[in-house]
Amino acid sequence: MTRTVRILIAGEAISALGIGLVTPLVLIYLRQVRGMTLPAAGALLTMSALAGLAAVLLSGPLLDRVGARNLLAMAAAGQGAGEAGLALAHDIPAAVPALVAAGGAAALTFPAFATLLAALSRDPAAQQRAFAVNFVVLNGGIGIGAAIGAAVAVVRHPGSFQVLFGASAGCFALFAAVVSRLPDARTRRDRTRRDRSAGGAGYRAVLGHRGLRLVVIATLVLAFTGYAAADSGLPAFATVEARTPVRVVALALTLNTALIVAAQLFVLRGVRAWRRSRSLALIGLIWAIAWTVLGVSGLALPLGLRTACVLAFAGLFAIGETFSAPTLSPLVNSLADDRTRGRANALSSSAYSVAFAVSPAICTAMIAAGLAAAWIALLCAGCLGAAGLAISLGRRLTPAQDRVG
Repeated sequence: MTRTVRILIAGEAISALGIGLVTPLVLIYLRQVRGMTLPAAGALLTMSALAGLAAVLLSGPLLDRVGARNLLAMAAAGQGAGEAGLALAHDIPAAVPALVAAGGAAALTFPAFATLLAALSRDPAAQQRAFAVNFVVLNGGIGIGAAIGAAVAVVRHPGSFQVLFGASAGCFALFAAVVSRLPDARTRRDRTRRDRSAGGAGYRAVLGHRGLRLVVIATLVLAFTGYAAADSGLPAFATVEARTPVRVVALALTLNTALIVAAQLFVLRGVRAWRRSRSLALIGLIWAIAWTVLGVSGLALPLGLRTACVLAFAGLFAIGETFSAPTLSPLVNSLADDRTRGRANALSSSAYSVAFAVSPAICTAMIAAGLAAAWIALLCAGCLGAAGLAISLGRRLTPAQDRVG
């Protein structure tokens, strides 16, 4: 990787630390420190997610017009302002603008960062390596930040939360400063061509590309059956259906992060010679197995076996994630051209925004209604469907598009 790419990833590590410091604590802060009701706190978080969904759809035209570096720097600064606002938010009216700013800016950073990283890593092999290394750094930074936040936060001392939100804001401000000093990845020729054709490069142009359309659909399916489902579904299923202690959920999340950091670079070596579509299919297969194992934890088994199933799910899910990092974003950027790359990354990111806004309601409603087994079955079917989409995609891509080198 070039020095510029290493600097960008180092800045992402600082940003990840800021995310980890506060993200697990926002609901606790709003409810237990600021005295808001649980429905009010939940509504505020939903509002933040919806602001992110709106922002990520707007990010496509912005990326293609003003460039990824400028948008990423502005988004990081906006996220820092949102976290600083939360530190001072004593009631709902004060929390609304802070959460809207934080949610909207956070959603903008994902497509902007992916577009910038891809533009700075033109070589396919270097691009795949950069996305994989960044995924390790991102998980490591969030894990370290979460550990610090858990050690510092004390509900009876609001100042401890304010310190964490202030530190998070400082991390994002530093990230914005790092990004603003990077070179603009667009050459003068890129800017001229993009300015001339920006009017016709809408989302229709992205979805009109059959390969990109299949990748976006597969990403949407994997978003619903992967990260969004695990984020809210794992704690709910493990504590309600598997009847495991809360500490098992915490241990599972720790295991997930540790395994990603340990295994990502080894997995990267293995997928270098693979077709990207096959790696995408493998993600669906691994996650289908993982959800099946979690479903087994809901059976009438001894506590030790139920705990082992929950931990095995976390480990298998992490392995699937290590295949996802060097596959999905590089595949999107290999199929998109300079005219549509920003919108393509925005559509890919919007899949996760939609999933995170909707999935918590689906999983909690189904588990509460006694339909946990049906929920697991739907997730497995979705994962296998994504694998099928990947196989279909492989038949439509040229070797140059489907292989790294």
